[in-house]
Amino acid sequence: MLVTILAFLFVLAFSITIHEFGHFLIAKLFKIPVEKFSIGYGPPLIRRRIGETDFRIAYFPLGGYVKIAGEDEGEIAKKALKDTESTEGNTTQKTPEKQAVGFYDAPIHKRVLIVLGGPVFNILSAVFVFIVIFSVFGLLVNPYMKIDVLTGSEAQDAGLMRNDSIVSVSGKTVSDWEELLDVLVEHDGHAVTIGLVRDGDFMEKQFVVNTDSLGIMPLIPPILGSLKLDGPAHKAGMKQGDLILRIDDEKMETWHQMVNKIRVSIDIPLHFVWQGDAMIKEATITPVSFYDHTTQDTVGQIGAIMPLVRKHLPFIEVVSLATQRSAEVFWLTLKTIYQLIIGRISRRAIGGPIAIAQLSGESARWGFENLLGLLAIISINLGLINLFPIPALDGGHVMISMIEAVRNKRFSHRTRLIIQQVGYAIILLLIIFVTFNDITR
Repeated sequence: MLVTILAFLFVLAFSITIHEFGHFLIAKLFKIPVEKFSIGYGPPLIRRRIGETDFRIAYFPLGGYVKIAGEDEGEIAKKALKDTESTEGNTTQKTPEKQAVGFYDAPIHKRVLIVLGGPVFNILSAVFVFIVIFSVFGLLVNPYMKIDVLTGSEAQDAGLMRNDSIVSVSGKTVSDWEELLDVLVEHDGHAVTIGLVRDGDFMEKQFVVNTDSLGIMPLIPPILGSLKLDGPAHKAGMKQGDLILRIDDEKMETWHQMVNKIRVSIDIPLHFVWQGDAMIKEATITPVSFYDHTTQDTVGQIGAIMPLVRKHLPFIEVVSLATQRSAEVFWLTLKTIYQLIIGRISRRAIGGPIAIAQLSGESARWGFENLLGLLAIISINLGLINLFPIPALDGGHVMISMIEAVRNKRFSHRTRLIIQQVGYAIILLLIIFVTFNDITR
C-alpha cells in the first residue's frame, strides 16, 4: 500500500507541476504577473512567496492551478487605467509601459499560448522522461535470435527452420530481435537475403518480407527476467536468471510454452520446479489475475517478464528514440480516445484516479524504470485530455477565446461564469463516472 501511495503521489506531483509550470512560464514570458502557483487544492501545507508569486503545496494533491493576474475580467488592467494618481497634492500621468497587464487584457494570441503552455509542456516532458530512461537504463532488447517457424508460412516455404539463428539481413548484421524487426520493416514487401546459422553452418535464404505475417518468432528459453516486487514468483523465492524446468510435471522448453500454461491458470495452484543458485528448487505458485490490455482479456500471471538485456545507445539515438516513443504514445492515445467516442472501445475501459494509483503501484513494483515509463504515458494523456473543448479545461479556454475572436467581442462576466460552471459540472460528472468504473472494475 505504501509503495502505491508514494508512486501515485510521485506521478501526480510531476505531471501537475510540469503542466502548471507551462502556464506559469509562458505568462512570465509575456510579462503577465502570476499571483499563485499551487500543487493541490485547499489550505496550503507548504508555501513560499517569490516575487509576486505565492508558491504552495496544498493538502489535496488531485490537481493544481496557477492564478494569473487579471483572470477576473482584467481587474489589474482596470486598476492601472486610472487617469491619475495623487501623491501629496501632485498628479502624475501613468504611461502605458508602467501599466500592469492582466490575463484578459493581453492580446488573444498571448492568452491562447498561455493556456496551451500546460498541455504542451506535459507532452514535451514525456520526451524528456524517455530520454532519461534510455540514457540511464538503456533500451531493453530480446537477445535471442533462434527462431520458431509457423507451419505454412512464407518463412517455411523459403527454407527457414526451427532453431535456425538469424545473424544478418541482406548483409546487415542484426544482434537482437528488435533490430531484426526494424530491418525487416524497412524491406516490407521486398525480397531479402536472410543470413542464418544452422547446426554450426552459415547459409543464406531468400525471403519476401510481409510484416503483417512474418511467420517467425523468437525461441526464448524459460528463464526469468525481472520480477515484480511481492508478486507470486518473488514470494516463492524465485530470482532473476532462474531457469524453469517443469510445471506440473510438464517439461518447459520455451518461454511462450511457460507463459501459455500460466495464462490459463488463474487462481489454480501450479507446481514449479526450477534451477537457481546451482540448486534445484520447487514450490507451488498460484497465478493471479491480470488484465492484458493487448488482448483485452484477463489472464494469469506470476509477476515475471522474459529475459532481456540492456542496450546502451549514442545520445543522438536516445533523443530520436525518445521522440519516436512519445509520438507513438501520443497517436495511440488519440486513437484510443477516438475509438471511445465512436463506441469501438467500451466506456468501462476509462480509468480515473484509482486506476492511476493502481497502475502507479504496479509499475513501481516492477522497478523505477517502469514507473518512469508510466509517468511519460500519464503526462501525455493529461496534456491531451486538457485539450478537450470543455469549459474549465484548457481546451475550453481556447475554444472560448476563438469564439470571442470571431465575435470580436468578449463574453460578459456573467456569461463566462455560467460557461465555467457548466464546465465544472461536466468534469464532476466525468470524475464520478471514471471513479465508478474504477470501483466496479
